[in-house]
Amino acid sequence: MDFFSFLPEPLVLAILSFLPFKEAVARTCVLNKKWLNIWQSGNNIDFNEKFFVYSTSDEFKQAQRKVFINFITNWIAHFSNREISKFSLTVSNPQACRDAIEGCVAFAMQRGVKDLNLDFSEPKWDENHLGDQGTLLFQLPSIGYELGSSLESLKLYSCGFGTDNFVKFTALKDVSLSSIEVSTETLRTLLSTCRTIESLSLEKCWNLENFNLGDKPVGLTRLMINKCDSEYFILNAPNLKYFKYSGAVFTSDIYVRPNVIEEVYIDFSLESEFYERGNELCKILKDFAAAKILTVCSYLLQVVPSGDQPVRTEIDLSVKHLILKTQVHPHEFCGFEFLLNSCSMLERITLDIGQRAIFSDEDYETPVSGIDLKKFWQSCRVIPECLRRSLKVIDVIGSRTTDEELMTLCFLMLAGKVLEQININLCDENDVGVNELRRGRARLLTNAKKASEKLKISID
Repeated sequence: MDFFSFLPEPLVLAILSFLPFKEAVARTCVLNKKWLNIWQSGNNIDFNEKFFVYSTSDEFKQAQRKVFINFITNWIAHFSNREISKFSLTVSNPQACRDAIEGCVAFAMQRGVKDLNLDFSEPKWDENHLGDQGTLLFQLPSIGYELGSSLESLKLYSCGFGTDNFVKFTALKDVSLSSIEVSTETLRTLLSTCRTIESLSLEKCWNLENFNLGDKPVGLTRLMINKCDSEYFILNAPNLKYFKYSGAVFTSDIYVRPNVIEEVYIDFSLESEFYERGNELCKILKDFAAAKILTVCSYLLQVVPSGDQPVRTEIDLSVKHLILKTQVHPHEFCGFEFLLNSCSMLERITLDIGQRAIFSDEDYETPVSGIDLKKFWQSCRVIPECLRRSLKVIDVIGSRTTDEELMTLCFLMLAGKVLEQININLCDENDVGVNELRRGRARLLTNAKKASEKLKISID
């Protein structure tokens, strides 16, 4: 029996709304002819060139691209719904189909779209030379500003825009920009013109070496920056709750309100050389000292001890959940200890274990001469306060049960007086024998000495 025939149309639309647009179009029509027209009534639309253009031949690519543009035109002509919630368009070489793109933007805006995503980036671009592609940019059509009063989220990839016109986006809260030139002056104008913006994401943008938004407060609650190579970072964001940065080490002067900032993610894994940048890293940590959740990378663990302060003492962080992107390598131990000493109120540690960039013995500089890093935890001089008073949970993700991992966990168990739970998630390999060996090594921890009688160990 065909049960789909008995479903009311609103319920079918609800089902379709949970499917990717490609699935809703290409597959549901096979189930029942009724769905041929229903999928055109949905309010989440995603036109992606990759669904149509996949040939390696330039001649076939052009033909497939023409089919794609015709599909968009016909789809819009037969669309039956008056309003749409989300509209996404992904197409390369937008100059060759300007009319179709402008038609799409007009179509979305006329129906009060709330989430607009335009991606005109070229898959073949080298992210290290994105600045060379500036001449290929496509500008957001003027109708996008004129009818954008209902827009709440705007994502532009390789798509230029005019900051002065953002004053017409009276409901805009979320802006994402990628693969375009964005100066700090542009960002200042953008945030001062459209004061409703709360979330800003920048990815692979150039001309942002000096990320200086000045002393004037900005209203952002979320800020994400990925691979923009900023060298200086000046920011006054008293409402900021979430900060995520991936790129090069920067010199910081950042103000966030202590009772507002919640989570900070810092990733300097793109750095390839060891420099004594410990002072800069400490300043960044101090700027975000009030964050409750802190994620740091292996680079920070290896380099932060190279500063003047970490060798002698610690800094005061309010972190309750510390997440380490680590390989649990001896070169990371000094940085790990420094963070343990700095987080006196720490309640949870997550060791996210994977293959990280570890500096060679020749490049890595031990902060204390004469120390044997392989026996680092056995010679730990001072027990961090968090291990004596607050740390309750340790999560290990992707465990390979190396000697370094087991020694680290044994130290935490022996010093953690209030530990309640250690959750070990083993790295799953295709080799059954390797998996069993790791499981056996992990079970050794159940017989290791522990300071807390409440401690339970789970192995998955």
